[in-house]
Amino acid sequence: MTLSESELRAFQEFEQSGWETAADPYHQHWGFLSSQSADPMLDAAAVVSHSKVLDVATGAGYVAASAVQRGATAVGIDFSGAQVELARQTYPEVKFEKASAEQLPFPADTFDAVVMGFGMNHLPDPEAAFAEAYRVLKPGGRFAFTVWSQPGPGEGFGIVLSAIETHGAANASLPTAPPYFRFADPNETAAVFLLTGFVEPATVTVPQYWRHTSPDQVFDAFNEGAVRATAMLRAQPANARQAIRSEVQSEVLKLRQGEHYIVPVPAALSSARKP
Repeated sequence: MTLSESELRAFQEFEQSGWETAADPYHQHWGFLSSQSADPMLDAAAVVSHSKVLDVATGAGYVAASAVQRGATAVGIDFSGAQVELARQTYPEVKFEKASAEQLPFPADTFDAVVMGFGMNHLPDPEAAFAEAYRVLKPGGRFAFTVWSQPGPGEGFGIVLSAIETHGAANASLPTAPPYFRFADPNETAAVFLLTGFVEPATVTVPQYWRHTSPDQVFDAFNEGAVRATAMLRAQPANARQAIRSEVQSEVLKLRQGEHYIVPVPAALSSARKP
């Protein structure tokens, strides 16, 4: 799927403005979940003590902070000023800057590792982010990133997207967007890695779980703590949105274990090395 320049520009403006208001709700609803793949991603990027790490699309700074806990030197960047401010408040010991993944403000051959947690699917030009990661890496450095896995039955994305498909109305008002799960495909990811110049591409699945006390919390996360999914749900007529909520709740009830609802939301973790 190829977007025109005007479509890419509209998508970029939509994402950037959305994250200026979604930073805190995302932190509340998704932070515990998305941080579960921080250490596996740092392992894939071979981050150890004294590594110099760039955390792209840092959000609230979970991955950069985990790198610092390993004894690495880390800087986190995000295109959202609200995210950068939240990261500085959450992890004051870590350096954060506002910058674009597609135009990094660092010299070539600067970092031992570049990592990006759940940011690739929000970029209008992900190939530029691959190229920029390659540029700023030292020879032998590694680039690792996570995206949400392809949605499956009984999983967070599968439950919500299936309910939207069944009960939702078309959202013509939303900007045209790149395929959301493009980089959950190992073959697609490997092709872009190799085209950029990386070697040894690999993709693995990282199990992640929401642990909720209410069956409504999955719907709330999508309805309040995202950008594209939140806009999609809020564009629905009230009766359709209620039908979606009810179906999501019904599916989450099936996942009860004791006093909690354990909802799988796996990540696809991809990595490669700069020769």
